[in-house]
Amino acid sequence: MKLLVVAALAALVAVVSASGDPTESLPGVHDLTPDNFDKLVNGAKHALVEFYAPWCGHCKHLVPEYKQLGEAIAKDPSLKNRVVIAKVNADSHRSLGERFGVQGFPTIKWFSRGKPVTTEGSESYNKARSLDAFLEFIKEKLDADKGFARVAALDKLAQAFMAEGADKDKVAADVKAAAASADKEEAENAKLYVEAIEKALSRGVEYFQKEQDRLQRMIDSGSVAAGKADKFAAKVSVLSAFTEKPEAAAAAKSDDDEDEEI
Repeated sequence: MKLLVVAALAALVAVVSASGDPTESLPGVHDLTPDNFDKLVNGAKHALVEFYAPWCGHCKHLVPEYKQLGEAIAKDPSLKNRVVIAKVNADSHRSLGERFGVQGFPTIKWFSRGKPVTTEGSESYNKARSLDAFLEFIKEKLDADKGFARVAALDKLAQAFMAEGADKDKVAADVKAAAASADKEEAENAKLYVEAIEKALSRGVEYFQKEQDRLQRMIDSGSVAAGKADKFAAKVSVLSAFTEKPEAAAAAKSDDDEDEEI
């Protein structure tokens, strides 16, 4: 009998230790309120947001995994610079829950970069609530987003512009010609390549990295309005066509070709 009691207590301790307080601050996880939601979730970066209630048992059990997720993202620059991990007390801030159609807890939503921050523009996360499952989901989304705001034909010219010994004036003229003939869907993004090259011609190729870093800092500050953040994110993506290494550009192009074949 004593053994059964001990076993039961051990099981209870294990359950309690595998849960936590959803309201506690977690490393790498932003706590959202009506005052800062649109500053952090604005379409400039991807965002994974948990809508929770403090009394919800499932929300309590999610705390350890979500904590690990925040830590994993914070330690990886390639993820930290592209993804926001956040949570909302939708019991206290019901306006946010209502805004995104939250009807149960926890509700986890994915907001893609470049898309409207709305119920329709978001995607419900319905996979396993484990660190591995979260990371797999996020990396799949990031892989699918490699071409955000990019124009394949102009990416090639961007790399040609950065090549050692390139005739930069000629490549710049080719970029302008290609942008002028871009289809309607790519026209706005094509203009970003032209603007970037024109500034690099007058300021030097160092402009690409400096401007990319400057815009990224502004986005990361959370002080940029949603509309501007979206435009800044597009510029950062286009600037990366000039700053990424040739092998990275080739790999991205290869991935795009495979997607088209499928």
